[in-house]
Amino acid sequence: MEIVVRQISGLGNQLFQYAAGYYYAKKYGARMRIATDPERKAYSHGDPRPYLLAKFDITAPSHEITAIEQLLVSNRRLLWAASSIARKATGVQIIREPWDERYTFHPELPIREGVQTIFLLGYWQVHSIADSIASELRAEFNLTDSPQGLSRDLMNRIHETPTAVSLHIRRGDYLQPSERNVVLPLSYYLGAIRTMQERFSKVTFFVFSDDIAYAREHLPGNIDLVFVDHNDSVSAHEDLWLMSRCDHHIIANSTMSWWGAWLNPSSEKIVLAPHHWRVGGSTESPDLLPPEWLLLDDNGNVTVPGKR
Repeated sequence: MEIVVRQISGLGNQLFQYAAGYYYAKKYGARMRIATDPERKAYSHGDPRPYLLAKFDITAPSHEITAIEQLLVSNRRLLWAASSIARKATGVQIIREPWDERYTFHPELPIREGVQTIFLLGYWQVHSIADSIASELRAEFNLTDSPQGLSRDLMNRIHETPTAVSLHIRRGDYLQPSERNVVLPLSYYLGAIRTMQERFSKVTFFVFSDDIAYAREHLPGNIDLVFVDHNDSVSAHEDLWLMSRCDHHIIANSTMSWWGAWLNPSSEKIVLAPHHWRVGGSTESPDLLPPEWLLLDDNGNVTVPGKR
C-alpha cells in the first residue's frame, strides 16, 4: 500500500502534513510520497508558499502532482463522476481530514479493503502525531544544508545570549476576515514578554514576523529586541531553524512558530501559546498543543495549565 500526502500551504502546514503521512505510513507498513503543487500555483491568498520540505533531510520522495492525480483528488461537482470512476479503477481512496474535527488526533484511518493507494488531504495539526514519532521527525526535519551568512551569524548570537526567546508575530493573510484567523492583540505579546521576564533574567527576544514593520513600531523599546528580517518565503526554513535554536518561545497562532518551538528538543524550554487560536474557537482540543505548553489569554495572562 502507498500513502500519498497532498502538500498544500506554507512551511508549517507542510511539516504537519509530512508528519501525518509518516505516522500513517509507519503504522500501516506503507510506502509514502508527496504530491506537490506546481511552482506557479504555490500561492495562498496571493502570498508565495513554495515547497520547502526539500530543504530538509526527508526520506519520502516528492513529485509535482500529475493531471490524473488532480482528477483523483478533485471534489469539484463537475468532475465528481469521472474522479469516482478513476479512483475505483485504480484502487485509490481519498481520506480528507474532517473540517469539524480539526486539531483532533485520529490514530486509525478508515481504510477500505483492497485499497492500493491512499491520498491524505488536510492539515493534520495535532501534537499527538508529532510526539509519537518525535525521534524520527527530528531526524527528518534536520536541514540538508546548514544556513550560512546572516542566519549563521544570528545563530551564533542566539547561542551567546544568556536567555534567548523567539517571539513570532503573524499578520499578513490573517488580516483577511474571510480566513477566520485571529490576529493576536498586542496585549498577548506584552503579557508573554512579562511572563518571560518574571521567569528569567537578561532575556533577549528574537522577533520573527511577516510584518516586521509592525513589530518594530509596537513592541516595547525598553527591552532587548533583535528583529530577524533577512529571510523571505523562499528561505522561511532558515527562520524556522533559528526559532528552534532559541531557549524558549512565544508563539503565534501559527504552525510556523508551533514547529519552531516543537523542534527545540530541550525538556527545559518554556513555550507560551495563545488560548485563542481561530475565530469562533480556542485551543479546546487537547491534541493541538503539547500539554506542557502554557496558554495565555488575550491579555497575556497564563490560563489554568492543562485546560485546552
